[in-house]
Amino acid sequence: MLPRLFTMFKFLVRISLFSALFFYFLTLVVPTNAGCTDYFSCQKEIQRVKGEISRLEGLADTLENQIAYLDNQIYLSELEIKAKEEEIEVLSVDIGDLSTRLERVSNFLDYQEEIFVNRARLAYASDQLSSFDIVLGAESLDDALRRIKYLRVLEDQDVQALGDLRDTRASFNDQKKELEDKKSSVERLKREVEDQKASLIAQQNSKGQLLTETKGQEASYQQLLKRLQAELNSILAALRGGGTVIGEVKVSGGQFKRLTNQGNTGCTTGPHIHYAVGVGPVGNSRIDYFLSPWGYPAKLHLSGSTVMSGNYFSPGGPINYLTQGYWSGHKAIDVVSRSGWNGSYYGVYASASGTAYLVKDTTWGSWCWTGKKYDGPAYGIVIDHKNGYKTLYWHIQP
Repeated sequence: MLPRLFTMFKFLVRISLFSALFFYFLTLVVPTNAGCTDYFSCQKEIQRVKGEISRLEGLADTLENQIAYLDNQIYLSELEIKAKEEEIEVLSVDIGDLSTRLERVSNFLDYQEEIFVNRARLAYASDQLSSFDIVLGAESLDDALRRIKYLRVLEDQDVQALGDLRDTRASFNDQKKELEDKKSSVERLKREVEDQKASLIAQQNSKGQLLTETKGQEASYQQLLKRLQAELNSILAALRGGGTVIGEVKVSGGQFKRLTNQGNTGCTTGPHIHYAVGVGPVGNSRIDYFLSPWGYPAKLHLSGSTVMSGNYFSPGGPINYLTQGYWSGHKAIDVVSRSGWNGSYYGVYASASGTAYLVKDTTWGSWCWTGKKYDGPAYGIVIDHKNGYKTLYWHIQP
């Protein structure tokens, strides 16, 4: 009996220890390097993280370094959001204090101006009396002299009061402008926070997609880099070849404008839109460098896996899904359109108005990794938006 009781006791002790450890690790907060509690500490940490990102940019392009780079970019976005939220909080307090102060000053000015008006009326009335009238109305000569002296003192005080009121009013107007500037700054910061939150979601999505595609394997990552470089080589060859003007594209009224057909021309595993935002000279299809579609000027954003319109319309139309995000090895996004089916192809949609150019590359076969039998040109469309910005739609079916 005793051995059985002892065995049961040991079992209960083990269960208790296991439960205690389980709840300990369950509630354990994993420490992070997010040492940012206010605006100034956030700024200090931002500079540190930017230095780390610069260091990582100089390292070999391995999966480990790329993930570290993405982690730091994500952390940097979080810090910048936190810093702006802290700045908004400080400005909001300033706005409240300044509003209260301005209300008090306004009441004071109203009161002082009312006093001045009343005194001005009295002064006008006294001004109608001559010194002789004042003497006649006085009880004695001393009383008359006191009255004349009093009126002169009031006149001097009124001149001083008028100058003080003018200065106070000017200060009041300056503070009102400061208040409006602070309010404008808060609204601007709020918009920037929303933009950075959208960018943060996109960065997190890019990291997740990269880990999914490579399965965390260095060999898979290096193979992915080769494929992406091959695709970029084909695009650059097409851009170097110039383009053929298709015509003007008009996007207006908040309506999607179908541009062409989604395809799989060139080196690709399936139909999708390789979409890029770039900068280049007005009047041709040349793109000098690429920008993130999540930032200015496009400001696209994600809702789940759907690429949503921002300043620019989503290239996949209202129904689409993202298959690869923007990162250093892929300066574009890959979008699969499920909009505008015409019986053969889904649609590709113009981001904004401009001049459309058809570009193509016939050398992609020497770089391609898929072994696909199609050997025709790889096609794309470049829209010159005539403000220095351009958008590229690659793999299209013209």
